[in-house]
Amino acid sequence: MIFREARKEDAASIAELHAESWRNAYRGILPDAYLDGPIIKDRISVWQERLASSQPERQFILLAIAGDLLQGFVCVLLDEEPQRGACLDNLHVHHDRKRQGLGRQLFARAAQWVATTEPAWPLHLWVFEHNNGAREFYDSLGGAIVEHSNKHIAGVDVPSVCYLWNDLTTIHKLTINNWV
Repeated sequence: MIFREARKEDAASIAELHAESWRNAYRGILPDAYLDGPIIKDRISVWQERLASSQPERQFILLAIAGDLLQGFVCVLLDEEPQRGACLDNLHVHHDRKRQGLGRQLFARAAQWVATTEPAWPLHLWVFEHNNGAREFYDSLGGAIVEHSNKHIAGVDVPSVCYLWNDLTTIHKLTINNWV
């Protein structure tokens, strides 16, 4: 497995994995019409915009690649909700690679980047309340639920929870110890 930061030319492959992950995890949460229709166009637009950012130092997009295939990625945005700290906006792993430690590796590398870039900041993320697989994963990493809210996406309001990690050194050690 090779880990490297994303480049502009990676937008399409990131969008494909992102859309595939959403189709698998969000069926029954987001409308089927969205998941089976405009999701890929929507995700390509998001990733093209992010990878063309005028402030790339304010985001961290790390890819995990085996052979020539994207196996997972993580994206941290510093300016998404800075009052909460760094926002882990995306962490997706190809369905064939789940439960093999790749998500923990990506999470650990994201936490390490935040701890280096903004040492006093916590890390947070939003998860759909009914995304049980993701919630089990973040619970296993010691995340604390600090808020419940509805997120509006694809024309619907989706109950969501916000996880928070205050001590990023603990996260890094926890994830390292669980995947080596």
